[in-house]
Amino acid sequence: MVDISRRNALILDGFGLGGVALGGTGFVLNQKSSTDLAAGAASAAALVLPTELRSSNGVLTTALESSSQRIRIAGRDVQALTYNGGLPGPTLRVRAGDILNVSLRNGLTDPTNLHVHGLHVSPEDNSDNMFVMINAGDSFHYSYAIPADHPPGVYWYHPHHHGSVADQVFGGLYGAIIVEDPEQISATRERVLVISDLTFDSSGTVSAVTEMEKMSGREGDLVLVNGQLTPELNARPGERERWRVINACTSRYLQLRLDGQQMTLLGIDSGRFGAPRDVEEVILAPGNRADLLVTCRAGTSSLRALPYDRGTSGGMMGSTASNPAEVALATFTVAGADAAAFAAVPDQPLPTDLRSATVAARRELVFAMGMGGWHERRDDVRDNQRPRI
Repeated sequence: MVDISRRNALILDGFGLGGVALGGTGFVLNQKSSTDLAAGAASAAALVLPTELRSSNGVLTTALESSSQRIRIAGRDVQALTYNGGLPGPTLRVRAGDILNVSLRNGLTDPTNLHVHGLHVSPEDNSDNMFVMINAGDSFHYSYAIPADHPPGVYWYHPHHHGSVADQVFGGLYGAIIVEDPEQISATRERVLVISDLTFDSSGTVSAVTEMEKMSGREGDLVLVNGQLTPELNARPGERERWRVINACTSRYLQLRLDGQQMTLLGIDSGRFGAPRDVEEVILAPGNRADLLVTCRAGTSSLRALPYDRGTSGGMMGSTASNPAEVALATFTVAGADAAAFAAVPDQPLPTDLRSATVAARRELVFAMGMGGWHERRDDVRDNQRPRI
């Protein structure tokens, strides 16, 4: 028996497990269970990949605009936050040593900024500077110098303005960044899968966060892949796909499983394993990314997010932080003539091991949480002071 919280029981009442009702005006979206998908309960739309922008001659220069737009999710018009009108925003593909120039215009009513999550770039000036504030209607030019020895992998961008990060990311502001491999790994095709969650009210507008959600973390009623509800992917037996998976949820943990298919994990976040690892499941906390190879086997599979208990908010009666039921994210149908087998993936260069590196400076960070939320005390250490870490 699946443990269903009071909030989810109210949501599911009258619609069956997996039905999400969004008000009494007839605005209804359905998050399918894996059982529904296996039974062919509904035909899904084909997965749509985000627009891609690639660097050329060592430079990628692009413009982004954050704005509230009317978009369609599962055949319904809803109001969400977007970059360049898309959910997610465009995928930015660069190489180590490139310069990434982004001109961001704020079309929102609130301040925003831009964070390139995971990139090893400067946090100062007009690079990955968290203290930049772009007011409504204003623009800012970012320039990121990507080091020549930057590790390949999956990264992402999103707002990071203090006080509004969760609301703007939850509302739809995110996109993928790919740092390409020095030597390409052979695959039939590559798919960017940005997984996010949302909750809409009866008017099709992103619901306001509740006080309880502020404390325990908000998990949306709909879990989307590239802004789509349970899209469909197709392949042939023997093909090998490269999946770049990003958990763009603000609080939801994703315990991903794809039964019937062979999943090989190349790395998590910016870390690349020396040798690929065959896995049955991948767990991604919010902000985590996975670089996967999927070797296709005939049959129909469901990409699922299994129930995951991320703990409770201490001292808060009735507060829970668990996914109460599994969610079917997409269907994966493999059929047709067998494709030629691929060669084994070569060993990859490992990230630099910092454990033996010389410590240039030390500091003490003390985190605590009280009724007013998180507090941080940061003591920078200079000269010969060496506090306990």
